Amino acid sequence: MTREAFEQEILYRLKAQRLRTPVMQPEDVVKLVFQAMLGVGHLLSAREKVTQYIVREMNALLADPEEPLFEILSPAWCRLNLRRAMAANIQPQVIAGLMLTSGCEISFTRQEVYDCCKRIAQSGDYPLKDDKALDAILDAQWLPSHSAAYREEYHPAYRVISTDWIPCLEAIQRIAEKAAAVDRLLITLDGPCASGKTTLAQKLAKVFQGEVVHTDDFVIPHALKTPERLAVPGGNCDAERLAKEVVIPFKYGMPVKYRRYSCMKDALLPEQLLPDSRLLILEGSYCNLPAIQKYADVCLFLHAPWETREARLLKRESAASMQQFYDRWIPLENAYFEAYHLPDDGVVLINGR
Repeated sequence: MTREAFEQEILYRLKAQRLRTPVMQPEDVVKLVFQAMLGVGHLLSAREKVTQYIVREMNALLADPEEPLFEILSPAWCRLNLRRAMAANIQPQVIAGLMLTSGCEISFTRQEVYDCCKRIAQSGDYPLKDDKALDAILDAQWLPSHSAAYREEYHPAYRVISTDWIPCLEAIQRIAEKAAAVDRLLITLDGPCASGKTTLAQKLAKVFQGEVVHTDDFVIPHALKTPERLAVPGGNCDAERLAKEVVIPFKYGMPVKYRRYSCMKDALLPEQLLPDSRLLILEGSYCNLPAIQKYADVCLFLHAPWETREARLLKRESAASMQQFYDRWIPLENAYFEAYHLPDDGVVLINGR
């Protein structure tokens, strides 16, 4: 996306916001543009400090399940409603995690925020004057605030996070609800190859302060890849070993010691100890095989368009390896999805980009 297209999207969102909140004052316009371009980076510090600020604000709020969970500001950023988040049991430390894992591919400067606000002022379409008051935007220590009139009328309470999190908000709510009900939370994150499962698993682990184990580390050895075994949907995964070494010990609060399988060496690597955590994400195709899924508290399924997935594979795989995906790995995955009717109503579907 070009910078011009990004700014046009901001103007569209600003117009919609003004219709919803007609009390909007000049400082409220500046704050929206500031957040829509710079996002949350200027507010971030240590996770504990970010969490403390959110705790203090949420302690003064009442949960409201009727308010929208988010409001889009720009292609990169949105506002997460704290009152709605409270109703969904999304805890302050999780919101802090969402902020800390948010970013934007396009990096804007204060000068660009200033220039955008100047253009808005000169258009005459908004309650914003082209005067020296806008110069404050260029001060690296200055941060925007809502007007007193806006605060009195609308009582804004939100945090800015990446729009990349929007497709995942249902999953985040489900995880938050389950985390409040169980001592040890097991999440499965399934989906086709190159859909973005590993990246999402790592981000969710940071948000919820958990650990990740990859099903790619539990492929069966070459000696066991018989036609009979591979004819069984999901037979390429050693689900029994995964359940024995990881899933069952984790759910029962025991140390998790497991061996990763190396395809290159066709051997199990030395045993490793998984750091203790209340939350574990099993990431990868085949993580919803019955031997594993029966222990899961939340099942996620990440979908992405084939064009996106193929482009990712072509970027990271050799020609020979890519042909193996076409001829072998993708058909095996598809057979597994079809056999177990995935994604079904028991999983939270996430539509990736």
